[in-house]
Formats: sequence, structure tokens, C-alpha cells
Amino acid sequence: MIRSAVYFLSVILLTFFQPLLSQTFDDWFTEGVMRVDLVFTGTAETTDYAFSGIRKELYYSGPRRTLMDPFDYGDHQFLVRDAVSGTLIFRHTYCTLFREWQTTSEADTLKKAFPHVIRFPWPKGRVILEIHDRDDAGIFQCAWTGILDPSTLYADPGHSQPFEAVDLEINGPPGEKVDILFLAEGYGAEEMDKFIADAGRSADYIFSEEPFKSHRKAFNIRAVKSVSQDSGTDIPGQGIWKNTILNSSFYTFGLERYMTTLDFRSVCDVASNAHYDQIYILVNTPKYGGGGIYNHYSISSADNEKSREVLIHEFGHAFAGLGDEYYTSAVAYNDYFNLQAEPWNPNLTTLVDFSSKWKDMVRERTPVPTPPLDKYRKTVGVYEGGGYVSKGIYRPMIDCRMHSNDATFCPVCSRAIERMIRRHTGG
Repeated sequence: MIRSAVYFLSVILLTFFQPLLSQTFDDWFTEGVMRVDLVFTGTAETTDYAFSGIRKELYYSGPRRTLMDPFDYGDHQFLVRDAVSGTLIFRHTYCTLFREWQTTSEADTLKKAFPHVIRFPWPKGRVILEIHDRDDAGIFQCAWTGILDPSTLYADPGHSQPFEAVDLEINGPPGEKVDILFLAEGYGAEEMDKFIADAGRSADYIFSEEPFKSHRKAFNIRAVKSVSQDSGTDIPGQGIWKNTILNSSFYTFGLERYMTTLDFRSVCDVASNAHYDQIYILVNTPKYGGGGIYNHYSISSADNEKSREVLIHEFGHAFAGLGDEYYTSAVAYNDYFNLQAEPWNPNLTTLVDFSSKWKDMVRERTPVPTPPLDKYRKTVGVYEGGGYVSKGIYRPMIDCRMHSNDATFCPVCSRAIERMIRRHTGG
């Protein structure tokens, strides 16, 4: 399945949602979270949703002043409407590992199921939940809808995985800060001191680099001491299998360095012990690898010599929707982007609608496309090669954190990160 988006729709969406931004949280919601468990099933060409259940969680951490996600990012969005008036009262955009799998060769011949979780503030009355997936033209299409009544639903109010949550750095109340939650994966009960030290060091990694460094006070950091029976993680290519709390593994989609977990339901079970906007799974292994999925989760190794670089890169994916700018490394995807449409990622373009991207940051005398010459090494331009292909997709700089482990975030990626920070903090 070809994945793409029309980025200019964000302008239309912002205009459409503007009247709703003045609505207060208390108009529609009360304390707590309505968690909706579903299952994705499908192939490369088909997607089906199956409803699994409802759970009431304690902690909603998102912005309360802006209930509408203003960014037209992600492969999916969900909308929450008041069932009586039809008023749109909540919107959230995100990506999933299932959608990535649909672009692999395996999806051409096999039907597969992935657990899925949607969370939004606990509504005061009946609501209509709509889940939309992007089509090949990059337009959101409604794929599933259901009516949810908080007064009649049998919602499990407890934690299925109760663990201790630790405050590592608190700079303000949830809803006014970006709340990052580190989850322990592959740490035994006797290794929790190591996990807390690893989580603190990992947070410092994020804030060692701009633009995060200048905005540290905009973040809260917490960690959940989620205990695993075994230490480490699965490495299928070496015949290594571990019994861990979040079921993480290297060799996702056959790619050795791609470490993920398909068990998103367990991830959310563990994360429900604390406030969070972003989940970061820290894996107790020295092996190189990781992954980052927009508004889904980030994951990486705690003890590799490149852990700092990988962690920052993956968080760029998950937090700001930044796309990979490299194109020479092996990947498992086929036709990941539609070259006839504009990618939704803020740091990639096909030039179909470049004015919606970073055209305003390119100086008039800079050629478009921009040749990768030394004289342009520090120049924001339009350099061919990105999004896993060498032709047809362009990136903003010759090198950047989203391109290699050797550079920091470029001005275009930095702007996208700062915009996301402001969305959470209201700054």
C-alpha cells in the first residue's frame, strides 16, 4: 500500500477547527481517559477494525485548551463527536506499526492482526468515535465508526499491569507540558536501579541537543518500573528469545536493527500507571537498534555506544512526525511514499506542494533542487534523496539528525519540533 499525504490540508483543517478551539475541556469531558481497544486485521490492500473493549484510565495528559490536533500529520486520525449535536469535540493524528507492515512484501500474501489502542478524555455523554485512514492520494477516509456511551459501558477501571511510577523531572502540570514516560523493557526486578539511571541519562540525551535543549522546562519526565521475567530482548536472527513485559524484538519485518513491539496493548497497560504524551520504551540491551512511530511510541537500546544518537533520532519521529531522510540503508518497505503526492512529514517533499513545506526558509539565490555541493553544506535547500529512495523525494539539508548519526537537527526539523512543543504547552 502506498503511503502519502497532502500536507496543504493542514491549512484547511486549521481554518475548520478554529471555532472549536475556544471550547473548554469542561464543556465535553471530565477527569479520566476512555481507552478503546481494537484490533487491526488486513493485508497490503485491505484494512478491517474489530472492537475489543473499553477501559477507564486515570491520567489524561494532553492539552486542555486545544482539543483539536492542528497538524495534518500521520497515517491515521480519530475524531470524537458529541452524539447528540454532531459537534466535533476532539481530534488526534498518529501512525501505527500495522500501516508500516502493509508496505512490506509479507503483506502481499498474508493477512495479519495487530492490537490497537485509542485514548481520549472521558466524555460526559454519548460520543461517536470515527477512525480515518489515509488513502493512496493522502486523503483521510473514514474506516470505522462506533457510538460509545460512558453511562452504560462496562469499563475496567483498574491497571492490568500495576507498577511503580517515578517522577524524574517535573516542570509543571500535565496539560501544560510535554509529558515523556519511559517504560522499562527487559529489566528484572533486581535491575530497577539501573533502569532509573538509564532513563535519567536518556532524558539528558534528548536535552543535550537543540531545539530540545532550549525547551527543557517545557517537559516533564517520568518512568515506570515495569519488571520483566528475563533480562534483554528477543534477537530472532541469533535464536535468542526472552520473556519480557512488552514483548520487544529486533528483526522487525526481517530488518535486524529495527527493534519494536507489536504488543501495543501491553505497552498501554504499563503506561497507564502515569501521565504521558509520549511513550519511550527503554530496552535493556547493548545491541544497536530502535524505532519511532509518530504519536505511538519510541523504542531504543539503553547500552549501545550510539544510544544517544538513536534515541534522539527516534524521538524525532514519534514526537514531531519527522521522516527518515536517508536512502542508502536497507529497509523492509515497498513504495513507502507516493511520489505524485506531498508526504505529510514536515521535513520531506516531492515538490508537488513545496509551498506547504519549508519553501519560506529557502533563500532566493539557492537553486531548487539544490546540488549537494560543499558550498551548500550549511544551506537550507532542496536536496534529492530521502524517505528511503534516491530519486523523487527531497530533504532540507545535506545532513541532519534524521539523515545520519553525525549531524544535529537542521533548521527545518527544529522548527517542526518547536511547533509541536508549542502545541502542547500553549506557548
